[in-house]
Amino acid sequence: MFNAIAGRVKSLLRPDRLKVRLPESGAMTPGLYHFTRDADGFLSRFHLRVEPDGSGLLVANASAVCRLSASGVFMAHAMLNGETAAAIVPQLARQFRNVSGERVRADYAALHSLISSLAQPGVNYPVTNLDDPWATPHARQLSAPLSADISVPPGEAEMAPLLGVLHALWEAGIPQACMRVPPHLSAETLIRLVERAEDLGMIAGVRIRATDVMRGDLLQSLAQAGVDYIVVPYISDAEASDRIFGTGELGKSREAFVAIAAAEVCPVAMVPLIRSTGFDLDDAVKSLVDMGVTDLSFFAVATLPDGAEDEEALAADALPQVAALVEETAHEHTVRFIWEPPVERDPGKALAEQVLEGPRCAGDAAVRIEFDGSVIPPRGHYRVAGNILCQPWADIWNHEAFRVYRERVEAPTRCHACPGLALCAADCPRNPEGWATGGAT
Repeated sequence: MFNAIAGRVKSLLRPDRLKVRLPESGAMTPGLYHFTRDADGFLSRFHLRVEPDGSGLLVANASAVCRLSASGVFMAHAMLNGETAAAIVPQLARQFRNVSGERVRADYAALHSLISSLAQPGVNYPVTNLDDPWATPHARQLSAPLSADISVPPGEAEMAPLLGVLHALWEAGIPQACMRVPPHLSAETLIRLVERAEDLGMIAGVRIRATDVMRGDLLQSLAQAGVDYIVVPYISDAEASDRIFGTGELGKSREAFVAIAAAEVCPVAMVPLIRSTGFDLDDAVKSLVDMGVTDLSFFAVATLPDGAEDEEALAADALPQVAALVEETAHEHTVRFIWEPPVERDPGKALAEQVLEGPRCAGDAAVRIEFDGSVIPPRGHYRVAGNILCQPWADIWNHEAFRVYRERVEAPTRCHACPGLALCAADCPRNPEGWATGGAT
C-alpha cells in the first residue's frame, strides 16, 4: 500500500500522471488536504496530496514523505480526520472490493503506526529536507514539486500578484513555500505573505540575512504570523563571513540562530561552498550543532573546466570531493542536510552578491517562482516554463524546460570515479549541465 520514506521523495517529477483517468470508485477528489495532529504537546502538520489517478503522497512536517495507493489515501484521510478503525475498515472494504479484509486490517495497522511515528517530534522535524540526496530520482512520478522558492521584490510590493502565487501553488498541490528575502525588504510585505501561506495551510519558510531578521521586531512578528522555519546564510570563518556577508554578520547569525529557536521556529543554516569554506566543513557544522542547528543547506559556487580562473569559485573537478565531505561531515555530526544543485559562477556579479542570492531553489523537489509568477526548473539554464498566475499547472509541468530537466535527472549519472556518492543520484556534481546557470535579466 505504501512505502515509508523518512525525509525522502522516491519519484521522478514526471507529467504523465496528469493524464491518467480517475478510478471509477473509491478515489478522492485530487488536491491538497491539510491536517494537524497533537502528539504530547507537539503540533504536527500533515499534507495529503491526492494525485489524479487516486494515489497520493502523505507529507509530515514537510520532512518525511510516503507514497500511498488509492486505498491508502482513503485510509489516511479518514484516520487524520479522527475516524476509528471500527469505522474505517468496513468503509474501505466497501470502497475497494478487491481488497481482502485481512489486507485492510494489516494496512490499517501499518499506516496507523507510521502516522503515529511521523507525528512525534525529533528526527521527523523540521521542514526543509524534502529532497534527501538518498532519494532515487529514477522512480519519481510526481505531478508537481513539493516546495517552491518565491522571490520577494525589494521595497514595497504590490500584494495581489504575490498572494496570487501562493494561492496558485496551493491549487497545484504544492504544500511548502519559502520566501526569498532581498536586502531592503518590506517587513509588512513579508509578514503578509507568511500569514497568507499559513491561512492556506502551507508550510511557510523565509530565507533572510541574520542582520535583516534581527532588525526591530521582525522575528517576533514572523513567529506570530506562523512562520515554520527561517534559513540564514552562514560562514563559520570570521574573515570570510565579513568579506562576503558584511562586517559583523557572523556574530549576528549566531545571535539569530539562538533567537529563532527561542521563538519556537526552526533555524536552518545555508552554507555556501567556495574555496575558502568548502574543504573544512567540520568546524562549521560543529559550531552549528553547538547552537542547536541541525538542518543545513549546502550549495557550491562552481566554475566551468575551461572557464576563467576565479579565486573563490570551486573547480568542477573539485565538486565530488566537496560533496563527499558534505556527506561525511553531516553523517558524523548527525545533521539533516540538502545538497542544492551547484550554481555556476557569474563573472558579471561580485562573489558576495552571488553567494547572498544563494541556490535557485531548495533541491530537486522544488521550483523557483519569480514575483511575477514565472516558474523555473531547479537545474539547467535559467528558462521560464510558464506563469503560475495565468497558466494551468499541467501546461507548465509539460513545458519543454521541465521535460529537458526530467530527462537529465532520469539519466544514469553515477561513474567509476565516485560510485558511492549518494548525491550523484540526481546528477553528477562535476557536470556543468546539471548546475543552475544564469538568472533573471
